[in-house]
Amino acid sequence: MPIYSNRVPRNTIRTTIRKAIRAALAGGIGLLVMSQTAIAQSESSVAGARGGIPAGFELDNYVRYLQTLGKVPLGAWGLRPFSAPEVDSLSKISGAHPWRRTWMFKSDSAHHFSVLPLAANVGFNSAFPWGSNDGAVWAGRGVTTSLQGGVAAAWGPISLVLDPVVFSAQNSSFKLQPNGQTGNGRFANGDFPSEVDLPQRFGDGAYSRFDWGQSTLRIDWFGVSAGVSTANQYWGPATVFPVILGNNAAGIPHVFVGTERPTNIGIGKVQARVVYGLERQSAFSPVVGPDTFTDANHAGTKRFMSGLVVTFSPAPIPGLELGAARFFHQAWFGRIGSAELKSPFEGILKSSLARGVALPGIDDKDALKNQLASLFGRWVLPHSGFEFYAEYGHEDHNADIRDLQSEPDHSRIAMVGFRKAFVTSDTTFHALRAEYIDGTAPTLNRHRDEGLIYVHSPLRQGHTEDGQLLGADIGVGSPAGAQVAWESYSPSGRSTWYVQRIVDNNQRTLTAFDFTSTNASHLSATIGYERHRFGPVADLTYGVSMTRGKRDVAFPVETNINATIGIVAHLR
Repeated sequence: MPIYSNRVPRNTIRTTIRKAIRAALAGGIGLLVMSQTAIAQSESSVAGARGGIPAGFELDNYVRYLQTLGKVPLGAWGLRPFSAPEVDSLSKISGAHPWRRTWMFKSDSAHHFSVLPLAANVGFNSAFPWGSNDGAVWAGRGVTTSLQGGVAAAWGPISLVLDPVVFSAQNSSFKLQPNGQTGNGRFANGDFPSEVDLPQRFGDGAYSRFDWGQSTLRIDWFGVSAGVSTANQYWGPATVFPVILGNNAAGIPHVFVGTERPTNIGIGKVQARVVYGLERQSAFSPVVGPDTFTDANHAGTKRFMSGLVVTFSPAPIPGLELGAARFFHQAWFGRIGSAELKSPFEGILKSSLARGVALPGIDDKDALKNQLASLFGRWVLPHSGFEFYAEYGHEDHNADIRDLQSEPDHSRIAMVGFRKAFVTSDTTFHALRAEYIDGTAPTLNRHRDEGLIYVHSPLRQGHTEDGQLLGADIGVGSPAGAQVAWESYSPSGRSTWYVQRIVDNNQRTLTAFDFTSTNASHLSATIGYERHRFGPVADLTYGVSMTRGKRDVAFPVETNINATIGIVAHLR
C-alpha cells in the first residue's frame, strides 16, 4: 500500500480560499478554478485521497525503518492505524531512501478520489493450515486465493476508504487433533474445544468469506479524530507478535474517538483512543444459541468490545514512547448502556470493582467481561537505525494490590524485540529484527489456578474475531514464539529471510507430567523467504517457507511447505 494522507490538509484549504478570492477579484471564475488545481498539485507532497498506512503491513514496516534512520520525524508507533495528520507528518521524508522513486511515494492528480492498489494472491499449504498476520484471510491446507482493492475519497477533514477483501480456501482435509467432540465440534480447537473459537479447520469443504478489510469513514478536525471502521488496529510496538491487537484476524467493526495526533502537553506528547465494537464468531464456535447472553451455557454468539490505548512521548528523551492499553470482551445484552461505555475507565484491580447482580450460573456480573491489559515501551535512538521495544500484559484483573505485588507473573504475557537498520548507500539498506513473546504458564500454575492466555469463561470465544486470534498468532493457553529476520531494501523492492519458532500448550509439562516431556508441547519451527519486487504497473510478491511441527502428543513430526505468489496492480 502507498504512503498517503487520507484528508486534504487544512492549511491547503485555507491557502486555496485566499488565492481563490484574489483570483476572483482579479479576473473571474476560470482563473479561480485554475489556481485551486495548481495549489492542490504543488502543495501536496502525496495524494490526499488515498487510504492511509494499513497497520502491520508492508509500508508500515518500511516507514518504521526510515524513522530509526532519521528520515521520518520521531513519533509514537504504539497506536495504529495512524490518523491523517500523522500520515502527513510521516510523508515528510528527508533525503534519499530506497523506495523514493517507486509508485508508493509518488503523488498523482487525483487529490479527492483515487483507486487503491488491487492485490491478488495465491497461496498453497501442503500438509496443514499455515499463515499469520494477513488480516481476514485464513489459509487452509491446499490452495487459498484472495483479492483486495477499492477506492478512497477525501474532502477537508473527512475521508472515506473502501478497501474490502474476499478470499477462498480449498480447505483440504488433514488429520485433526482429537478433541472429544463430534459433528462440527470435531473441527474445534484441539486443546480447548469448549473455551475458544479457534477452529483447526473451517468445516469439511471449501471456505470463503468477504470482509470489508481496511475500510474507514473518519473525520480529523480541531485535534479530535473520530469515525467508524473495520480496519485492523495495532496496539503496542510489536512487529509480528502483538500482545493485544494486531493484523492476524479481521478487524473488529468499531467506532472510535481520540486525539487527532500526539498532543503537546509541555512535558511531552500524549495521544489516546477509545474504541467500541461488536465482535463476531465463526460457525464452529463452542457458543451456540441466541446472539445475546442467556446463561453460562449460552453466553451469546456476539460480544461487545471496548478498549482504551494511550501513548506518552516525554520531551526530554527524544525517541522514547511509553504506553498502556486495555481491551475488554463483554457479554452482549442487545443494547449499549453506561456499564458498557465505562468499562475502559474502570479500576484495574478486581477489589475496586462494584459487585454485580448474581445471574444463573454466574456468581458476579464481572465474570461477564474479560480484560486484557498491557504496558509497553519503545525507544528509537535517533539516526542510529536502532530501536528497542517491550510489552508486558495480563489476562483479566489482579485481585488486589497484594496479589499484584506478590505474584506479578500471574496470567502474564510478555514481549520484547529490537530492530537495527544498516545503511550501505543512499538507495540500499539491510536490517536485522528479532522478537520474542512468552505467554507460557509459570511454575506458579502448580500451586494456584492460572488464568490462561487468550481463553476465558463464560465468554468462550476467547480472544478471537471470526475464528482467528486478535493478538499474536502463537496459539492459546500456554504459548510462546520467537522470530528473527534479515531484510534487504533496494529500489527494486524487499527481500526477507526469517526463522520462527512457536511453542503451544506448554502447560502440559507443568500439570500433566511429573517430569519435563519433550512430547508434551506443540512445537513448530519455520524457515522462510519473502520477496516484494516493484514493477512499472504491477508489483510481484512471492515467498516460500518450510515448517516442521508436532501438533499433538500422539502425532508424528509433520512438514508443511507454504508457497505464495501475488500481484499488486497500481494503475493510475
